[in-house]
Amino acid sequence: MREFLAVIWLLLGCAVAGMAARQPSARADSLQRLLATSQPDTTRVQLLTLLAWDRTDDDPLAAVRYGRQSLRLARQLNFRTGECRALLMLGWAFLRSGNYPTAVQTQLQARHLAEAIPYAGGIIHADNALGYAYAEQGRYQTALRYYYRALALARQHHDNVLLTPILGNVGQAYLAQGRLDSAWHYTWQGYRYDLRYHDRHSEIGDLSLLGDIAARRGQPVEARRYYLCSIARSEGMPVSYALCRSYLGLARLAQGQQSGQVLLYARQALLASQQGRYAKGVFEASGYLARRMAARADSAQAYRYLLMAAVIRDSLFNHSRQVQVQALDFSEYLHQQALAEQQGQAMAARRQYWSRVALLLLAGFTGGGYLLLNRRRLQQQVAFAQERQQLERLRAEQVLAAEEQERRRIGADLHDGLGQLLSVVKLNLGALRAELEPGLRESQQQQFGAALDIVDESVREVRGISHNLAPYVLIRRGLAEAVRSFLSRIECASRFQIHFEALGLEERLDPAVEMALFRVVQELVQNMLKHARATTLSVQLIRQPHQLTVLVEDNGVGFCPTTLASQPEAGMGLRNIQSRVAYLRGTLHIDSRPGHGTSISIEIPLAPAN
Repeated sequence: MREFLAVIWLLLGCAVAGMAARQPSARADSLQRLLATSQPDTTRVQLLTLLAWDRTDDDPLAAVRYGRQSLRLARQLNFRTGECRALLMLGWAFLRSGNYPTAVQTQLQARHLAEAIPYAGGIIHADNALGYAYAEQGRYQTALRYYYRALALARQHHDNVLLTPILGNVGQAYLAQGRLDSAWHYTWQGYRYDLRYHDRHSEIGDLSLLGDIAARRGQPVEARRYYLCSIARSEGMPVSYALCRSYLGLARLAQGQQSGQVLLYARQALLASQQGRYAKGVFEASGYLARRMAARADSAQAYRYLLMAAVIRDSLFNHSRQVQVQALDFSEYLHQQALAEQQGQAMAARRQYWSRVALLLLAGFTGGGYLLLNRRRLQQQVAFAQERQQLERLRAEQVLAAEEQERRRIGADLHDGLGQLLSVVKLNLGALRAELEPGLRESQQQQFGAALDIVDESVREVRGISHNLAPYVLIRRGLAEAVRSFLSRIECASRFQIHFEALGLEERLDPAVEMALFRVVQELVQNMLKHARATTLSVQLIRQPHQLTVLVEDNGVGFCPTTLASQPEAGMGLRNIQSRVAYLRGTLHIDSRPGHGTSISIEIPLAPAN
């Protein structure tokens, strides 16, 4: 009877919490007061968008209402950036309510608008949201493609505030695939960005995710610490998904040790999910509680928890049905807007077509003679420009080929010439020492030993220089293995902590591309060794269907790229890197400032595979 009353009390508490969840937060109250006194201008659009974002987690239906008001007003004012932000917030509201098709449709429209404005922040937001939508549906490869696109654009624009939540999302996708090392790398990097840029919302989610990774790695103490820290940081924040994950993680850690704690944590996860209207968390927490009761052979309690979950599901279903109605109405609204835009574009295209026809006829009568006279001259200019481009590229290819050939020749000469001579010197010194050893004094024997050690060191130095000049591993096994071998030699010879990751490089690239990229990585790493004074180094090679991305990061002293480029006597290594990247038709992005380390990304276009 007592247990039955406890369940009824929990049901009432969940219902009361659900009613409380519908009430706006203190921040939302402040925004509503500002909204009541605002005029129908761009400021009102921004206030409505902020209100939509504030209610996204606790009441998606209210968020949809505010988002639609913001969208209508932005379109009336022709405020394109505000229209894009309103679409982004609407997409997140549909995403939180579990309506993934409408969320994807809305985010795609926001992305198209951001490309047309242009608005780089909107493109990054949309790609991140699209990746999250596909990850929630279990399509992790598609999600990672969107995440990587958002990461590249955020790094290109040096937008570290937008970069912060994307890293944690990448880590979550890798965790779902069981790739724990990659999950830890990206999530920890995202957590450091959270602290640096004070993104508390992302920090809470990354802490709970770090707890999940530590638990999967078999580190219960670390996992518990991350879960508790996430819960402590979430006070007053609408982050029901992170709270549900942390409490369920604590329940699983306590399993088999403290049954009372297990049930307490699971109930907290259920309560947090219900308060935030996080449907996925409600189902997970209620199912977990029912399984725990069934494992304790308490079928009555298991049934009551399932009954309680059904009550909550019914309540959430009614709310989700209202969101679905809003989504259908909004989808029809988007469809009508698209039709109107298509009709407008068709009319504009027809007007433009007839205008061009008239202009062409006029130009044909007035400029026909001129075109005939100058046609041959233009053809000669085009042919000359094409020939000059071909000659410039051929010259660059020949310069790089000659450079590599000279490197190999010097490496072979060092290995076969100087290396062999040093080996002969070592043999002769050893033979002379063996012959004279009975009559040598102790100081003379020490001098012989020191001479032999110097010769040994010289042989190793010559062999290392020869291998760097002629990378035989690159020729035999490809770019990834050559970079791995190069970094392993550096790690063995220094106190650096080096992280290397290669994705999608199972097939070989064009030999010229591999050689140029290897020299670029070699130059970047050697520059960091000489100047960065770093302790950790990260190198990533990521191949996509039509692009290869190279990411090199360190935690060193950093530098100012603009100042370095303006000094003719400095930055020779950087200019060599830029020339090789330009030869490959790639782009180079440098993110560095004094005292904050260096991050260099290189994007090389790849020809389609045969």
